[in-house]
Amino acid sequence: MKLSTTLATAAMLVAGAIANAQDNPMTKITDGVYHFYAMGYGSLIVVGDNGVLVTDPAFTARAEMMNAEIAKVTDQPVTHVALSHEHFDHIGGTEAFTNTEILLQENGVDVLKLSPMLPMPTVTESFDELLSIDLGGQTVEMHHLAVSDGVASSVVRVTESNVIYSADLYNQRAFTNAEFLDDTNFVGLADTLEIMASWTPSYSISSHVPGNSVDAISEVAEMLHKMEAEVQAAFQAAYATGDMNNVFGVLFDIENTLRMPEYADWKDYDAHFPGHVRRMAYSLFHGG
Repeated sequence: MKLSTTLATAAMLVAGAIANAQDNPMTKITDGVYHFYAMGYGSLIVVGDNGVLVTDPAFTARAEMMNAEIAKVTDQPVTHVALSHEHFDHIGGTEAFTNTEILLQENGVDVLKLSPMLPMPTVTESFDELLSIDLGGQTVEMHHLAVSDGVASSVVRVTESNVIYSADLYNQRAFTNAEFLDDTNFVGLADTLEIMASWTPSYSISSHVPGNSVDAISEVAEMLHKMEAEVQAAFQAAYATGDMNNVFGVLFDIENTLRMPEYADWKDYDAHFPGHVRRMAYSLFHGG
């Protein structure tokens, strides 16, 4: 597909998203903490005494809309943009904010240099496992718990209210389109979700879910751990034969044989469950 055609298609999608944007995209969770959901993406907005932190503007039109909605609830400027991971559809739009710190887990900094998509944000601060941001009366933490969706995935947490934000880590009783899983590490993802659930958050924002999705975190973590055990057992049995061809056979065939009927009522089970099994197999085969 020619680049001009791709850009034209993207422009049409953005225009359609703007036309379908919610009339009231800001939901107040608690004092100074908001769920902004518009154009198919959700963001966390935290208003402190010294500034505002937002997550994942996604793209310019949405970032501009976000700015306008923030101005309705505070005079404070946006001082921090926390990027959940390195994927292009989450990191765009940062140019809509001026004099702003752009935050991303350090694994993603070099990845951005390799992407042909433009424009790329200029990351002003990176971190390894934990970054704490004092907004004045509100403390926000960015946690890199494990490699999961992409290499720079972070979970954002408001410590005072125990509200959390994550992107592309889980859905509500639905299987993500398997085409989007090629760089997702399911072993790390299962562990990440388990830790998130252990925090017993008061409210959880998932990037493509309109409302509170706390219950889905533990549900998906449990599903992935069950899948991990099934695939691991198949690999161990094949390895015990002493024939590596059998191990590769599991890698290539298990998506066609493993089923977990207890999840058959989740949306898109028939279409995308096999792709999840394949991704788990590759995650285990490549060392987690």
